[in-house]
Amino acid sequence: MTLGENTNERIRVAFADDSTITQLLITTLINHDERFELLLGADHGQMLLDKLTEATILPDICILDLYMQPINGVETARQIKAHYPAVVTFGYSTSTEEKDIRDMREAGAVNVFDKNRLSVGELLDIIHQHVNTAQ
Repeated sequence: MTLGENTNERIRVAFADDSTITQLLITTLINHDERFELLLGADHGQMLLDKLTEATILPDICILDLYMQPINGVETARQIKAHYPAVVTFGYSTSTEEKDIRDMREAGAVNVFDKNRLSVGELLDIIHQHVNTAQ
């Protein structure tokens, strides 16, 4: 099922981030925002890819940290694009390096946002706006 086929009006979200604080913020804000439904959370890219393989319902959106082990956000985005092309990915990282941002976009991320300049709440507002514009 893709975003266009999502009959549930809530945006289904998955994320991979190795920061416990970011995980807690994303989980808490999504669970309290009627626009979104949290499907999957993961500590790193490999865990997210494993969960996607087992999922019966795919997310509409994946939020990916850049620096994670064993698989970073760039490779995770690349794998999602290859295996789940309807899933839209966004980067959310402390990195502001142009190469990192370019690599994430080339791997399939729609955009990459700086954790130090954009709160999780603001990120969710941007994602909601992107989805509504894309439909």
